[in-house]
Amino acid sequence: MSDTSWTYNVRAPPTARPEIHILIPSSYAEDAAHLREKTMRVGFLFRAAAIFRIPQVIIFDEDPEKPSKSAELIKLLCDYMSTPPYFRRKLFKLRPELKYAGLLPPLNIPTHPPSQRPSKGFWEIREALVERRGGLSILHAGLRKPLVTEKPLRHGGRVTIFVRQNGSRLRFRIKKREKLPYYLGTRVSIHRGTLGGIVKQYRYSIATDREGLPIGEVSQNLRQRLRAVDGPVCVAFGSYKMGLGEIAELQEDKLDDIFDICINFIPHQGVRSVRTEEAVYAVLSLINFLITS
Repeated sequence: MSDTSWTYNVRAPPTARPEIHILIPSSYAEDAAHLREKTMRVGFLFRAAAIFRIPQVIIFDEDPEKPSKSAELIKLLCDYMSTPPYFRRKLFKLRPELKYAGLLPPLNIPTHPPSQRPSKGFWEIREALVERRGGLSILHAGLRKPLVTEKPLRHGGRVTIFVRQNGSRLRFRIKKREKLPYYLGTRVSIHRGTLGGIVKQYRYSIATDREGLPIGEVSQNLRQRLRAVDGPVCVAFGSYKMGLGEIAELQEDKLDDIFDICINFIPHQGVRSVRTEEAVYAVLSLINFLITS
């Protein structure tokens, strides 16, 4: 049966347009005194990425000559959260950095289904871990029984499937994740280089800084630019130690030369400094409103 004969009724949010990629400093959560608090703060931040359908988080170093070891911890915790609970134990060995992983909030994204049995009437999107047995590929997808296909899939690989309960049987199709028009989770990468090296890849770039233009003054222009841009947009955040302007200066650059616009999304803030995760929620809420309103 060809794919064209399938009618998909899928419960999954659409991909955000334009895509928003966020840049987070590698020193994030370094000010937390204990691994427990670091873990919880990373979880809080990564939940924001999922809530606002952010497909990509990039971790950058404030000082490229002194890369922070925290970048690997952030990525590890985020990758753990992104992995469906039903095969986390197969992919993540016991290690000290995951001691408090149980405190991480559930993402509840489409590929993390709540039940071992798909609901009837619509297609469910799941990730499956591939196990090769002879000439068969066994797909572990968090269902009561593994799925089986003759397709020669890579052992240990991860595939995206559509699955639906059809009477007493399960029907499924393997799909290419990058071609699906749905938000299916957030990928995390580490960039070892300058801010300018990341930002030049984007058609439109936004810096968030206390010294930026007040959001009230630029909201209409920002809405027009976001709706017209062809390609992903990057939004960068500073750290607890220094704002983006200071980071750019440390890298011997200027914020205005790196980004298309610098915005203060929280004018007249009532605290001395806004934490990165707090800024992420505030900024992405406003951007989401501007795009969808």
